[in-house]
Amino acid sequence: MSDFTIVESLFSRLLSALNGVFSVSEIAEVSGFVDVGEYGLALDTAVDLFVEEEKVASDDVIVLVQSLAIAMELPAVEYSDRLRAADGE
Repeated sequence: MSDFTIVESLFSRLLSALNGVFSVSEIAEVSGFVDVGEYGLALDTAVDLFVEEEKVASDDVIVLVQSLAIAMELPAVEYSDRLRAADGE
């Protein structure tokens, strides 16, 4: 499986996990970046929405975000730390 396929698969799982947490427009915003291959912006936007809107990320979402960061060679710990800080941990 190529890195592109892995990232697409992880984003698909993340977007599904966001149902019920994000509004339809928030999901559409993240999905729009994924659709045009702007994966970094998509991940940053998802994490920013958790932080700015004070939403609680489930453990599954945190794992998916970490997996995406690793697949994209980004600092996974920074993303998970931001999500946990938004949750007040």
